[in-house]
Amino acid sequence: MKFNFRNILFALLAGFLLVKTTNVKAEGSAEIDSLIRIAEKAPEDEKSKHYVNICWKLRNFNPASALDYGKKALKYAEKFNDTIQILKAESFIGVCFRNLSEYDSAFKYYSEGLDLATKVNAKDQIAYSHINMGNLFLYHDEYTKAKTELNQALDVAQEIQDSSILGYIYINLGRTHLSLGHIDSATTYLEECEKIRIEKHEDWDKIATTKKYLGDVSIAKKDFSSALKYYKEAISKDNEIKDIDLLSDLYGMISSAYMGLNQNDSALCYAQKCLEISNLFGIDFRIKNAYKYLGDVYAKMGNLPKAFQQYENVMAYADTFLNARKSFNMKRMEYRLEQIRRENEITILKKDQEIQKYVLLSFALISIMIVGAVIFLIVRIKKTKKINGILKAQKDEISARNEEISSQRDILQKQNKQLADQKKEITDSINYAQRIQFSMLPEEEILKNYFTDGFIYYRPKDVVSGDFFKVFYDEDYFILLAADCTGHGVPGAFMSMLGMTAFNEIVGKEGERNPAKIMNAMREMIKKTLKQNIKDEMKSQDGMDAALIIIDKKTNILYYSGAHIPFLCYRGEEEIVIKPVHNPVGVYICERPFVTEELKLQKGDKIYLASDGYQSQFGGSSDRVMKTSGYRKILKEIRSYNMSFQKKLLEDKFLSWKGDTKQTDDVLVVGLEV
Repeated sequence: MKFNFRNILFALLAGFLLVKTTNVKAEGSAEIDSLIRIAEKAPEDEKSKHYVNICWKLRNFNPASALDYGKKALKYAEKFNDTIQILKAESFIGVCFRNLSEYDSAFKYYSEGLDLATKVNAKDQIAYSHINMGNLFLYHDEYTKAKTELNQALDVAQEIQDSSILGYIYINLGRTHLSLGHIDSATTYLEECEKIRIEKHEDWDKIATTKKYLGDVSIAKKDFSSALKYYKEAISKDNEIKDIDLLSDLYGMISSAYMGLNQNDSALCYAQKCLEISNLFGIDFRIKNAYKYLGDVYAKMGNLPKAFQQYENVMAYADTFLNARKSFNMKRMEYRLEQIRRENEITILKKDQEIQKYVLLSFALISIMIVGAVIFLIVRIKKTKKINGILKAQKDEISARNEEISSQRDILQKQNKQLADQKKEITDSINYAQRIQFSMLPEEEILKNYFTDGFIYYRPKDVVSGDFFKVFYDEDYFILLAADCTGHGVPGAFMSMLGMTAFNEIVGKEGERNPAKIMNAMREMIKKTLKQNIKDEMKSQDGMDAALIIIDKKTNILYYSGAHIPFLCYRGEEEIVIKPVHNPVGVYICERPFVTEELKLQKGDKIYLASDGYQSQFGGSSDRVMKTSGYRKILKEIRSYNMSFQKKLLEDKFLSWKGDTKQTDDVLVVGLEV
């Protein structure tokens, strides 16, 4: 039996992390048990303080249990009218609901806490309430509102000169500015927070949290080595993290850093640990993120089936969080409407008081005025009643119109937000798919390592493409594949990644160097992966057209095999065309094996491989298809120029032909000069 040293090392690391988290849980349980015993024996007027402390310690790794103790604390605090403990309990209960993804309940307790803190002028609790509100907006990607709340907290904290509160504000302002892409200001806030917490010798969880977000800043800068340094400092063996939610987040970000350094095995190990810890403590938000990290690692490793499986898990959790966000927004709107209603009631009450004051003054004047004044007052009262009746009717009409406008506005805002959220999620997913797809394509400069000159004209119809190209070379051979998958956009992109995976497997791992055998093997792999057979051929024609060339560097002989894509070469004035097999790389009712053709290359030969996207474009004065004849006519006109200029001319002529017409298909043209 063979032992892989790297696998043994990761197994030991995984065991160490599991023991570490188990110890954290065991030690935490022992501490909580001790605190519970103390709370149960404490006098009733002191129980709220103990239960508040228990609630805070449990909030991140057992929020459901923490919520029970928070409610106990609130009950005893209200019984003894202990305002400070009421404020702390409401704040901590809100944190528990936030961790349970019950954002509407969290908002309710934060709002009630802010109202009470404002009423009793408890400055520190006012600051904490604004911090909690800001944190909640951060959870919902509403960064401008988060910054507004945190700046209000900052004003209060600077007024009372509380450095601990300033530390909380600076770290959340750092997170907000990082989310907004303001890297320099995010760094400044986070470094200020770290300075405060180290100088005050605060517990390690708080310091580790600051280091974690400094690592996130490095990730945003693409400085993955610095990010890894911060994350490793946070989970240093010399200091123990008790916050399991933080530990899960750190493991996930370490996975991202390793992936940025192309150390995919390490990235996979930490992504798995992130999922393991999140599942162990039931942290839904972290479980969703852990599946995202795993999907990213598997996608980068080229293991598409596993990547898709992880992304499906992400979407399942995403639905849950989307519903929670919708509920939160509804509750927040209800709370704001209630505030407006109260403000209107206060305004009306003040007006009524002013009217009463005016009437009392009038009656005081009556007592000292002559009969003529009394008559004048009677006339004035009648006039006032008439005016008040008119004003009341106008007020009722305005109120009814305002309610109708407010209702219509709320409906439109809700619909617009739902559409914007859905569009953003779809766009973000497609853009992320584009980054994955483009990262798997070779650079154009690689062609110039073997050929005198060359170009790749690549123009997807949509964000992602069904056309792709792959290059492989070693000491003896140069291999290039140009392919056009069924469809375009997202379906075509999925097929292109399947094609890339098959090419890498057959050429890279299995080492096959015969073009026909490679094409036949790719066809069988695609049929097997997509579970295709002849019965399904009329229902599902998923596959690809492709042209594969292999050049023997020693003999300078080119070997070609094609599926619908021909080989085209210009040698001086001579045009050399090698026809492909008219079968796709996929299931086909009249399936024929692919064949290998060969050509002895000469210096100055110009080779072209292209998908059908260029020649199938509609345009011109008659809005017709360019056709193969039009495409080859362009090549004959531009073939005498260098490859870089040929690429520019190809694009100019394509755009001129297309004009205002929508692009028909993905476009791929590869040009090589021997």
